[in-house]
Amino acid sequence: MPSRNRKKRCKQRAEYLQKREDILSQENKAKARERYKADPEKKKASVRDTYNANAVSKRAAKRQRYQEDVEENRAAKRQRYQEGVEENRAAKRQRYQEGVEENRAAKRQRYQEGVEENRAAKRQRYQEGVEENRAAKRQRYQEGVEENRAAKRQRY
Repeated sequence: MPSRNRKKRCKQRAEYLQKREDILSQENKAKARERYKADPEKKKASVRDTYNANAVSKRAAKRQRYQEDVEENRAAKRQRYQEGVEENRAAKRQRYQEGVEENRAAKRQRYQEGVEENRAAKRQRYQEGVEENRAAKRQRYQEGVEENRAAKRQRY
């Protein structure tokens, strides 16, 4: 994009040319009127001068329309750029938010799996302890029974 100074110079130059053409147009019209008043025979020259003055005015109007179109196009371009920037920011924010939510869901899932694994391991250890205790109790009972039988045999 052109720098501000360049834009400013272009604008000043356009204003200067516009003023110059306006002045020239007025001077040409005034000269033509004077010539026509002084010598009606020079009407052709006056017509030509009027034509030239009109041509100058047309060029000025054309330049003015062109300048307005340029400014309008710049404004539209700036607007489209701004809308694109805002769309990109919104899309980026959306992707970020989706990523955050995915990460939270994954973290929650891993936590839940860890909780379930821990419960299963705890249940497994508890069950193994219960079975060990039953086996030990059965073993002590069996030993007591055998001791009692041996003692009974001993007494007889």
